[in-house]
This record gives sequence, C-alpha cells and structure tokens, in this order.
Amino acid sequence: MLIPNMPLPRSFGIMSGIAFCLVVSSTAPFAASGEKIGSAVSIVNTVTGNYAKQKRGLAAGDNVRQDELVEVSADSLGEFRLDDDTKLALGPGARLLLDKFVYDSDKKAGSIVVNLVKGTFRFMTGLATKSTYVVRTPTAAITVRGTIFDVFILPDNSTWLLLHEGAIEVRGAGNVCRVLDRPGHVMRVTSTGSVGVPINWQRLPGRTFPFDTAFPFVGRPPQIDPTPQLTRLAIVDAANVEQRAQACTTLAPVVPGMRRASSPPPRPRDRLRKSNRDRDVEVVRAKPGRVVNEKPARVVKKSPPKRPPQRPGRRTEADGFPIGIAIGIGIGGFRPGGRGMGPRSPMPQMPRGRFSR
Repeated sequence: MLIPNMPLPRSFGIMSGIAFCLVVSSTAPFAASGEKIGSAVSIVNTVTGNYAKQKRGLAAGDNVRQDELVEVSADSLGEFRLDDDTKLALGPGARLLLDKFVYDSDKKAGSIVVNLVKGTFRFMTGLATKSTYVVRTPTAAITVRGTIFDVFILPDNSTWLLLHEGAIEVRGAGNVCRVLDRPGHVMRVTSTGSVGVPINWQRLPGRTFPFDTAFPFVGRPPQIDPTPQLTRLAIVDAANVEQRAQACTTLAPVVPGMRRASSPPPRPRDRLRKSNRDRDVEVVRAKPGRVVNEKPARVVKKSPPKRPPQRPGRRTEADGFPIGIAIGIGIGGFRPGGRGMGPRSPMPQMPRGRFSR
C-alpha cells in the first residue's frame, strides 16, 4: 500500500521502465527470423519447409516461419495464408522464400516481401496497405494495388504475369517500370530483365510452355480463391484491345536512379563545380533535386600572364616606374673640355627609381 505524499524509492522508477519496455517489445509487429508468420491451408502430396538447414514436411495447419524456404514437389500443391490474410498458392515444382514480414494490425501497415524463386504461383493481397507488399522474381520486382495475379517463372528465369484483378507495377533491368492493369492480359519479363507490354495470351512472344502449365490455377481454382474472376476460355481466346504501356505512378520499391518507362534518358542541363579539400567535383543536374552524374573533374591551374622579355637594366611603366631620361649627355659622348665629338663612352646606368640631375 502506498501512503499519500510518501516519496517512492528510486528502484521503483527503474523497475517501472523495464516493465514498460517489456510490454512494448512483446507487442511489436516485427517478426524475427524463425517466428511464425502464417500457416498452411491445403497441402497435396509433398511440400517441405527448410529453415536454418532443418527440413520438415508440411501438412495443413502447420505454421510457416520467416526466412523459411518452401518447396513443392513436381506432383504437389501447397496453399498458405499469412497473418495479414495474404494468400499464396504454389504449383508443382514451385519454390518460395518468406523473406520479410513486418505487419501492424492496428495501422494496416508494415513490410511484406516474398521471393518467388521458381515455378508457378497465385498471389492475393491481404489487409495491409498495398504499398506494403513486394513480390520479387529472379528478374523483376512487383508492387500491387489490391490485386490477384499469377506468376510463372521459366527455367531461364524469365517471368510471365497474368492479372486477374486490380493492378501491378513491374520493374525490371535498368529500373524501367510498367503497369499491368487490364485483367486477362499477360506481361513478359525476359531473362535479362526487359519488361514487356500488356498483351493477349495469343500474342505473347516465346510461348514455349502451354497455358495450363504456366497458369494451373486458372483451370483448377485453389481453395484460397474458389471463385475466380476470369475463366480459362476468357483468357486464352481473348481478343482484348491492347493499349500502350503505362509508366508506374509510384517509385517504390526503388533502386537509386530509378527511371520510368516513359521517361527519356536524362539530359545534362546545368554544370557546376564545387571544390573539395581533396578534389573538384563536377555535378550534372537534369532536374532540380536529382543528380544524374557525379564524377571527378580535371583541375585546371591558372598561371599568371607571361610578359615579354626585357633587356637588362631597362624599366618600363609596367614595372611601376617612369622611364628615366639622362640629362646633360652630349650627343657624341663625353670628352674632356668639350661637348661631344670625342670618343663615345657608354651611357651610365641610372639608379633604380631615381632621376639623375
């Protein structure tokens, strides 16, 4: 019992602070490596999870953990639900890494990163804000806008994308970004990271795999999405009007120097030099606030202007003195008792800065 106006011991404040820190840390939304971030909804045949080089078989209801590698056998299927209600379906031969999961259920915010290594997938966003999600493939990074889409990663690491609902932004090599927002259209990212334009399935270049192999969840809907938006016939036989590719409206996730698909190459406009103690830096700016190129500049040292050579003993006005004039010297030189006409004598050198009298 506390007595009014009774001073509390110093240890009471310290223990209260420790208790507060423990409460805050226990409710933090960040999931550490190996912690539960979701669970398996449906497992057909053999699906395994590998964390810290410890492999285990997965069954419906089992937890999945952050930094766990999920692998599906060639004749198997796996479906998962993450703690933010994100849903994932993995087709035969698929491999997925649950890379990062940070989610605050109160703010609907965080960071959720999933790496699709190979195979075929269906991705359905959960309750978090759409900028929270990043889906990575070997050659692209995908952000979402309230979305359902399928992904097929080919053996050469190229990627096919099929949109069912919403929109996605796809970034490839050179940070070029394009939007896929037409349900039923597909997009191709090559093995070198070149992002194509939204197109109908029949016009997709390099169709080395049949449709049902690339997108098996269209003909056989998974439990996490039992009523698909589009049928197989509507996608395969579609003749939708194809539109010009759109540039992305956001710049996340970004790599420094990201350029949108519709943006022209940067053009230098302003050049300025700023001196450093060790070097001069030349900064080329294409737009205010964005440095396009920064490189060491050649240092040019200015030397004083050269003066024409002067004969010894001769001073000019450039030296800061008037020209001295000898007075009383005969035309022919000096001769004892006379004015000139004698043998010429050399003109005496005048003192510097003074006139002779």
